[in-house]
Amino acid sequence: MKGSRPLTLLDVTCIGVNAVVGSSIFLFPGRLAEYLGPASILSFGLVGLLLIHVGLCFAEASTYFTRTGGPYLYAKEAFGDWTGFGIGWMAWITQVFSWAAVANAIAVYLGALGPSLSGPWIVKGTAATVVLSMGTLNYRGVKLGAWTSNFFTAAKLLPLLLFVFMGLPHVSAANYSPFAPQGWAPMGSACFLAYFAFQGFEYIPVPSGEVDRPARNIPLALILALTLSAALYMAIQAVAVGVHPGLTQSQRPLAEAALRVLGPWGMGLMVLGAVFSTTGYNASSALVTPRYLVAMAEDRHLSPRLAALHPRFQTPHLAVVCTTALTLVLAMFLDFNKLVDFSNVVVCAQYTATCASIPWLRRRCTAPEGSFRLPGGFLIPSIGIAATLWLGAQGGMGQVWWSLGILAFGLGLKAIIGFRASKN
Repeated sequence: MKGSRPLTLLDVTCIGVNAVVGSSIFLFPGRLAEYLGPASILSFGLVGLLLIHVGLCFAEASTYFTRTGGPYLYAKEAFGDWTGFGIGWMAWITQVFSWAAVANAIAVYLGALGPSLSGPWIVKGTAATVVLSMGTLNYRGVKLGAWTSNFFTAAKLLPLLLFVFMGLPHVSAANYSPFAPQGWAPMGSACFLAYFAFQGFEYIPVPSGEVDRPARNIPLALILALTLSAALYMAIQAVAVGVHPGLTQSQRPLAEAALRVLGPWGMGLMVLGAVFSTTGYNASSALVTPRYLVAMAEDRHLSPRLAALHPRFQTPHLAVVCTTALTLVLAMFLDFNKLVDFSNVVVCAQYTATCASIPWLRRRCTAPEGSFRLPGGFLIPSIGIAATLWLGAQGGMGQVWWSLGILAFGLGLKAIIGFRASKN
């Protein structure tokens, strides 16, 4: 996409943090504690440690490209057009489903303020309002979308940090014993859940064509987003377990934990933080998701019109409209709980392909002098591939078959577009 490069290191780091720290941390602490008790703190640490290897692969791969596209570009360059399109298509589908489902999660926390706020019409009306608002902002300008993402990053982190620092003095050591009441067998299930909570860092390289000094800023943003998110998750889980002995029965675990520590105003603060967090995820999704279509359209796998820039706003307006419209439709039918397994399985394709692409990219591409390069040959990519496959294997086969069906549809669409183009 030929345009300006208005996104800074702060902007792309906020895109990553916004995408990672979404609704999950407000909803998952109770479910993780149900699996592992206080040992659930370690599930965030283990998944963060495993995924930093994947993040480092994204960091190196991003240095070979200044175009928009992220994982799609890496797979295309390393393994060819068909594999690249498959990865790009599944990445776009995954993010559309995620955006639609998380838009529905806002009302889960609003329900803490009153049952009437979590009714079905409120849930769907809120989801539609958020999706349309974020789509409109990103239609009107990428920088406006980035400012929105930055605002929600700050707005979500402040309540979470306040919860950690004000909750620490109220932590009871008795709540950490026994440390792993169910033993360590549920660690795989807990890590599978935590895996979803870390997804989103792969957003960072996607708008590279609009990032200032991408060979420097993209790797830094990837490492910062993953490291900060892992540390924050572990701290939040530690405080939540330490102050709330009934965490496993809670639908709104952080709000209830904050109520115990800070009183009603603390619960209200967590509800506000959850609303800001889920809205922030929507802001990042609205900015990044259409760029997958742009990258594939630039390479003629989809209609080139999807890559066209608006004459006034200099945004890929048709890609934004198509993505927002499909998200809006899906938001009317999906709920948050149906998303996790599907997203975890599908995202494995992006992560595995990016890690596996590193040796091919090193041979075929040239990065700017002084760019980030992984030490240790193929060791870190190998760990990234193994980690991704292990995490994905904790899910079920149902999502695998759905994923293969969606992939087959996308490849069929590419074949039809290619056939029509050859006829013309």
